Amino acid sequence: MKYRLIVRGEAKADVQLAARRYELQRPGLGREFMAELDAALNRVSGNRFQYQVLHRETRRAIVHRFPYGAFYRIEGNNLVVFCLIHLHQDPASWKSRVPE
Repeated sequence: MKYRLIVRGEAKADVQLAARRYELQRPGLGREFMAELDAALNRVSGNRFQYQVLHRETRRAIVHRFPYGAFYRIEGNNLVVFCLIHLHQDPASWKSRVPE
């Protein structure tokens, strides 16, 4: 059973910024990043418990080939992505964005 994927506004902004940065590095790289992110979110949707809980019911899906993590929570039949963060940033920076 697939679950409904909800990407919150801040996470959408994170995605757009990352894709733009990659596209500036090399044309087409932004699209490749988006494809890998989509694959990661599809994996989560197919198996919501695939990734371990990191903090307060928050899980992180790793984007293959790119150093990014999509942080999400399971809320009923929904998978709510609330941020996408470069994994070389302060590892605790995502905690300030955890929804209550």
